[in-house]
Amino acid sequence: MGFFTNIESLEQVPRFEVNKEPVFGRDHNRITGAYSLQRSDTGAHFGMVGESYRPIQMDEMVDIIDRASRRIGNIDHVGFTESKGGKKVVIQSKLPDPIEVDGDKVEPYFYTVIDHSGMGSNKVIPSTIRISCDNAFHLIKSSRDNRAHHASTFDDKVKNMIDSIIESVDSAKNFKSIMETLKGLKFTKTQMVKLTQKLIPVEKDESTRRFNKREKIVELFESGRGNAGESRWDALNALTEYETHSGKQSAAKFIRNMTNSTLSRQGLQLLQAV
Repeated sequence: MGFFTNIESLEQVPRFEVNKEPVFGRDHNRITGAYSLQRSDTGAHFGMVGESYRPIQMDEMVDIIDRASRRIGNIDHVGFTESKGGKKVVIQSKLPDPIEVDGDKVEPYFYTVIDHSGMGSNKVIPSTIRISCDNAFHLIKSSRDNRAHHASTFDDKVKNMIDSIIESVDSAKNFKSIMETLKGLKFTKTQMVKLTQKLIPVEKDESTRRFNKREKIVELFESGRGNAGESRWDALNALTEYETHSGKQSAAKFIRNMTNSTLSRQGLQLLQAV
């Protein structure tokens, strides 16, 4: 993930403010209730918002991460990246102890997404990275507590946001149970083919690209880095390797994979089904 800038502490994360500026029409008259979100140092326009919107500043979010980290202890903040000139900023935080099952190691992380678009909310997302292949798997929680909306009530949500970071750390640590379960369940190439067809259904007159996508994932099941083509764990890592390493990687793509429904997330649900 070369689009992340390495850091040694939260102090190294660049800070900027987002201002809520009034909007004027062609006649130079103020448009009531409409505001432009603008980055203070570059003047970049991030989005349009209404009267009640209250920008959450970088300093506020970094303070929340710092307070949660001090409660948890032994958290290293190791990187940051931004998409579209700072419209979204991601801070990468690493937990100290790798998870190991049968010699296979993953490192637990959590990511804080700071959204300045006016359309989304700030999120805390637990994740793991498989050491043998650098595959990233993001564990979206169903709870809304890992979201901080930009509104006048944000100050009341600080405690929930801190608690959510702590819960995200626990979720990442508990990934070991998922590994153990999936490693213990046999999975064949035929089953892998059927899985890809559920995730990417065969269409009449489908494109070569769609066909090749399924073929590539099946190939990774057997020959992906660290895979043996024998278990549901291999199946999950085929999906995560495809998402993590296929095509051009960027901060924007990384954020989409963290926050959207992906093949690996859908695949995990199917692989965990009895």
